[in-house]
Amino acid sequence: MQPHSHDISFTLFGFPAIIQPFFWLIAALLSFLFAGNINNDMPIWIAKVFLGMLAILISILVHELGHALVFRYVFRTPCAIVLHGFGGVAVPLHHYLRRYGFRGMLENGFLSFAGPLAGFILGFLTLVLMLTFLPTAPEDISPVVMLLLHFIGLMLWISVAWGIFNLLPIYPMDGGHIAREIFHYFSPQGIKWSLLLSMFVAVMLAVIALRFEQIYIAFLLAYFAYQNYRELEVRK
Repeated sequence: MQPHSHDISFTLFGFPAIIQPFFWLIAALLSFLFAGNINNDMPIWIAKVFLGMLAILISILVHELGHALVFRYVFRTPCAIVLHGFGGVAVPLHHYLRRYGFRGMLENGFLSFAGPLAGFILGFLTLVLMLTFLPTAPEDISPVVMLLLHFIGLMLWISVAWGIFNLLPIYPMDGGHIAREIFHYFSPQGIKWSLLLSMFVAVMLAVIALRFEQIYIAFLLAYFAYQNYRELEVRK
């Protein structure tokens, strides 16, 4: 897998990693929302935007690192980490032994769960850091500490919320992969049933997201529902 000229490539714990330009665009847009109003303090607002992008970068890298470590130590195969506009993905660099039956369901399910698990661990460590070292009394909060609280709080929220969101039974998110493994273990038509469940949950949550004016989440869920529909039609 070769990076394009506009990608940023590096190595993370022995895994080749690529950050595509669209990732920075989405991270910046989300950071604008997290930064709040400018309130006549442009330098603080700009710092919040950049810290928000950094929090998103670290959280998603840790998430994909969880998948990559399972590829390395459970499936014995090298993989690369790619961050794109819709999040990230750990990509195996060659075909690997995929077991079936009960053991296969557990191994493949754990591969999908490892990403959210890594995020939950990062969130727990972040919470411990925040409660241990950072002041909470208003008179103790300087602008620097306020920015640090913004960064740590945002990283905590992304690590936990992104992990929970990923565990929804919507394909191709991690929860969709787990649901597919479970359905496929119990039924030869398991992939079909997992796609139907994924479409139903994605559409329902997209409607709820629109109701609360969460346009980006609604668009993402609607896109997933459309992709599930296309795959279902191809399988027919």
